[in-house]
Amino acid sequence: MIGERALRAILLVVAAYHVITGALALLDPGAFFDEIGRYGIENSHYVGDNGAFVLAFGLAIGAAASRPSWRAPLLWLGALWYGLHAVNHVFDTEEARTTARGWADTLLLAGGAVLLGWLARVAERLNRDGGTAVPHREGNASEGGTG
Repeated sequence: MIGERALRAILLVVAAYHVITGALALLDPGAFFDEIGRYGIENSHYVGDNGAFVLAFGLAIGAAASRPSWRAPLLWLGALWYGLHAVNHVFDTEEARTTARGWADTLLLAGGAVLLGWLARVAERLNRDGGTAVPHREGNASEGGTG
């Protein structure tokens, strides 16, 4: 298993991927559709909606890098999202740019679900065992003086 430092680094990479991908879909849905998500008929509104969710997930995972109690729930949510997304792709493989691309996307999404689930288990272990995890402490009146 991996430790706190490695998990934090992996979470930052996962966060960056989702922030970049989500921002692209939200800010330039046409480019996202043409280069990444070419399934069916283009609908820039729905691509942007999806981008907003992906961006929010990336920002939340980025915040969770320094908030251990957030990690497992967010990672389990991501695993469920990726798993359901993969199932949806099974039914739409023929709508991709090529059938091979459709199946490759499906397998990558399923792999993402497995990876996020594994990271959730790691986060749970670190939280449970203490390990090298440093719990996030919310600021309170006794910290930092009176200003």
